[in-house]
Amino acid sequence: MNDDFDPLRELRPDRVRPDDPGDPTVLSREKEKFMSSIDQTRTVPAVERSVPDVYPRLAYRDEWAALEYLVRVFQFVENREARMEPGDGEHESMLAWLHIGSGVVMIGRANAEVHMIHSPLESGLTTVQMMVNVHDVEAHYAHAVAEGATITMELQDAFYGERRYEATDLEGHRWHFAESFDAIRARGGDAPEA
Repeated sequence: MNDDFDPLRELRPDRVRPDDPGDPTVLSREKEKFMSSIDQTRTVPAVERSVPDVYPRLAYRDEWAALEYLVRVFQFVENREARMEPGDGEHESMLAWLHIGSGVVMIGRANAEVHMIHSPLESGLTTVQMMVNVHDVEAHYAHAVAEGATITMELQDAFYGERRYEATDLEGHRWHFAESFDAIRARGGDAPEA
């Protein structure tokens, strides 16, 4: 009986090679998992590493200081392998992608000449508020306060069913951190009915 599967039946498993090379993102992710198991660091889950179709780019006069602040104070995680540094150090500009949950934000140097984007420090205005859902908003708030965040709205319950607080970063970008009442109750926390 000859059919289209005869060539496959004759293949030896030890001689089968894929048609295309391995996906570099899969290899990179697996390498990161392996290395983090060695040095006991946190591995960024794949959902945090993916880039959504729409994400903001925030402009800073000092994007290096902004990167340190957002990671330390607001607990963002940088996708370090995605960082773009055209130069060789802190005197050069860079772009960085930061994740929190499934959200992504890009940060970079204010660039009025090419992209016409400004830091709130330059314009004197905040023109956007970043809305961020977090797990355990009370703990997130306590951490931000302990790290010296400028709180612009204390932790409070909103009538539409979320616990939230707001803070401004070191250059004036406004951040709204929240957790739904349903999510609070699901993790065993105390929240009113919406």
